[in-house]
Amino acid sequence: MEREWQPVLLLDGRILAYRRGGITRYVAELAAHLPAAAPDLTVRVLVNRAGIEAGLPTVRVRTPPHHRLERWTLGLEVLRHRPRLLHSPDFIPPVAPGIPLVVTVHDLAFLTDPSLLAADGLRYYGQLPRAIHAARAVIAVSGTVREQVIERLGVPAHQVHAVYNGVADTFFAEPSEPPNQTIAREAPEIAPALLGRDRPVILVVGTVEPRKRHVLLARAVADLAVRQPDLAPLLVVAGQPGWRSEEGTAAIRELEQSGLAVWLTEVGDRLLHALYRTATVLALPSFDEGFGLPLAEAMAAGLPAVVAKRGALPEVAGDAAVLVDEDEPATWAEVLAWVLDDATLRRDLAARGRERAAQFRWERTARETAAIYRRVLAGE
Repeated sequence: MEREWQPVLLLDGRILAYRRGGITRYVAELAAHLPAAAPDLTVRVLVNRAGIEAGLPTVRVRTPPHHRLERWTLGLEVLRHRPRLLHSPDFIPPVAPGIPLVVTVHDLAFLTDPSLLAADGLRYYGQLPRAIHAARAVIAVSGTVREQVIERLGVPAHQVHAVYNGVADTFFAEPSEPPNQTIAREAPEIAPALLGRDRPVILVVGTVEPRKRHVLLARAVADLAVRQPDLAPLLVVAGQPGWRSEEGTAAIRELEQSGLAVWLTEVGDRLLHALYRTATVLALPSFDEGFGLPLAEAMAAGLPAVVAKRGALPEVAGDAAVLVDEDEPATWAEVLAWVLDDATLRRDLAARGRERAAQFRWERTARETAAIYRRVLAGE
């Protein structure tokens, strides 16, 4: 349902129409939980396509996300609607003089290593160091990212707020049907490899791009298969190919040919939940993560995790995951073998993970975000 102008707060939700991923989930969950968290605030979602289910009434604009002129064209459209506040949840705010801006920063990986992005992505996110200073408040999705925004972008500390992402209720709950049935119905192409065979399953969730280091993990799984052929691990890759995915794609396909991997590029929440419940361990070797939604979701579902000691992953994991402070496939193979061989360790990690994940709820994210809106509106 689209609405004409009224004095509202606008949440930029244009990314909802384009791709799945952490930022898309962030926007969707925020829109779903803000009404209960902030009944005193009237929030509408900006969309640029008709028929988008945003959880809130929508306001239509023409500018697509990540357009090269987005800051200016979207700014003109926003000014026409005269909102009390605009929240840009995908890093880059528009030029909208007189409109109080709130910006969410999910990570600063592009500053840590620019080679991780394709040229168009680098151009887009490269606007952030200048654009972010137009914001009245910056939301960082972890304490790690908050410190980076303060130190690397020079934003005053009092303007930067750490607000954790959440985990959807479905990942804490028991699935509505046995996970094997969900996988057989929604991913029949991988069911023969994944189901009905006594082999450990290593799950990795996330877009296939250099930052996620699928190549490192693929080599670790290949190494593990050679070292301990009795384990015969299966790597399940859940994620779409992203920018500069050629090397990661080649590494995954090579494992597929050896019967050591399967790759699902389209994974909805029901299937993802089933994968978390079916896998033996989650592996996240990412070079950098501003939060790490798959880690939090896996912990909620009771799946033990092995993650890189990078970015915000140690902060989110607490003492509920195994941290790997090495970048060598052989080290990852050794750690994965240890976890796969030790059922007692896995049970302990699963129990601690559920307790840790309970701290990350979207209701809390929405409440703390709404509190920031109120502070900005009050001129604080």
